[in-house]
Amino acid sequence: MKIIHRVSFTPKIGQLETLREMSVRVEESSSSLVRLVTFDIEESNSAWPIVESLIKKWNMGDVVITNFTMSELKKANSLRMITNWHDGYPQPEDDFGYLSASFDLTEFCDKCGIGKYQNAPIRLAREPIWGKKHILQVHWLYDEFFVLPDVWKNVFKPLGVGCVPVVHHKTGIELKTVVQLDLDIIADSELQPLNDQPYEICTSCRRKKYLPISRGLFPSFVATPTNQIVKTREYFGSGASAWRSIIISSSLFQQITLHKLKGVKFMPCN
Repeated sequence: MKIIHRVSFTPKIGQLETLREMSVRVEESSSSLVRLVTFDIEESNSAWPIVESLIKKWNMGDVVITNFTMSELKKANSLRMITNWHDGYPQPEDDFGYLSASFDLTEFCDKCGIGKYQNAPIRLAREPIWGKKHILQVHWLYDEFFVLPDVWKNVFKPLGVGCVPVVHHKTGIELKTVVQLDLDIIADSELQPLNDQPYEICTSCRRKKYLPISRGLFPSFVATPTNQIVKTREYFGSGASAWRSIIISSSLFQQITLHKLKGVKFMPCN
């Protein structure tokens, strides 16, 4: 397991030289208006303690990424499935019209994003442009996954995971190259206590959601789910975005790996 920080900032005079003196490799993206610098650094790097202090001092952006070895992933009894590819938006996207088009909003809070329940097919503007990918998410729907029909048939269906159709927004006709995984099963068990994980309490509905977990292992359930894929009872996110994390069994992970499916990555549960 490697903990990596992806750092970004607009440098001032002398700051790049300071980083380079510590052998930190930076990538520059310049335009007539903005000069942006990004770099990745592992916490095992001898320069990390100094860089960590500079992140705060220079007010740099810092995104934490955890990379796992295949051995670590294979040893896990359950894993969080995370997208590494988004394609498109649910429709209609103007004024977030997709919410009323595809969801029951009786318990929905537009301030924190908690409480929508899907009651109609997701509508997309077009067929996905799959390329060499097999699994995707669309923007804004971070606890739903979409796959090629053959991928569902060969990988997910044999393990009892259903699917629902996805429709073309303008015509209402079912799309041919994509189905949505039927992920309506919420875990019976809560996650192990998240005592140290920051959270927000919505000022409107007073419901809780945790900030996304990107460092280290994902917490396991108190009781192991019997289903191959479930959503957590707990919500994650920030601001007006909220989602439940998707947890899969080691059996489903093995099948995804065996079929070399692309479009997702995994975080072992502890």
